[in-house]
Amino acid sequence: MNKLTKYGLTALAGSLVATSVSAGELSVSGGWSWSYDAGDSDETTGNPFSMGDSVTFSGSGETDQGWTAGVSYELDGGTYDDYKLTLDMGDSGTLTYGGASVSGDGIHSVNNIVPAADTAVYSMTDTATAYGVADGAASTGNIGYNITVGDIKVSAEMAKGAGTDRTFGITYTGVEGMTLVYGQGEVNPGQTNGGQDETVIGIKYAVAGATLAYMRTDVDIGGAGAADEEGTHMGISFAVNDDLTVSYGVQEVSITGKGEDEKNSGFGVSYTMGSMSVAAYAGKTENGNGVSTADDEGKGITLSIAF
Repeated sequence: MNKLTKYGLTALAGSLVATSVSAGELSVSGGWSWSYDAGDSDETTGNPFSMGDSVTFSGSGETDQGWTAGVSYELDGGTYDDYKLTLDMGDSGTLTYGGASVSGDGIHSVNNIVPAADTAVYSMTDTATAYGVADGAASTGNIGYNITVGDIKVSAEMAKGAGTDRTFGITYTGVEGMTLVYGQGEVNPGQTNGGQDETVIGIKYAVAGATLAYMRTDVDIGGAGAADEEGTHMGISFAVNDDLTVSYGVQEVSITGKGEDEKNSGFGVSYTMGSMSVAAYAGKTENGNGVSTADDEGKGITLSIAF
């Protein structure tokens, strides 16, 4: 247990911090899910049923400076596919390192604040991909830093790819019930076309049981004839009670060189019963990737249990 937490601190801090870790803890959590997801009946092939299984091992300990070092590994389908190191330095912020498939810092922290009881509308159908959404830096080998000062949280990240990805996100919560976000970054600047520049701005407001949000995303891809994306995404959710939530969202994306705007819309619902939850969605895509004939509808339901 102590070896695990010491390893997590050493891998993250390296020679930057010389210290020891004490009072280490190791915990295990997990869950499973069963899902049905299908697009239009004339387009769907294969089995619409799937399962998810996840067991997460988390270790943590306190350093001599009073910082908290942590490490987590997720066992998914028999493989450790998500792992991350953290070093919480209190008022000085938190350092993170995503070893594989773990992100959430930088522009990832603000690229979608639109509420959804199930999944975002741009992922509800077979033809819908994440057009009009900021990708952010690569999730593997991702170095992040987060700090909160008063009502402002700043999150930054970088990762080596085709060049060095760099993004940041800012969240402001100084007005009761309101959240303002802004993010910017460059991804794969070492590519021949110069990579892509991403910008997001959004506002969310919660009152009583309702939450409303609006976002604007610009993805500018380098090179002549590049298919730049300009997306608007808005939605509303309503908590009927402590267990039941419903939502509706729409997204419209203008893609350079395409004759039509992609339009995604859909409903979601979720219900929680202790450690068990049920979530469902129904949505549609019009003009997928700007193609007038690429329409699709999708629906799905997921049963999840945490333990």
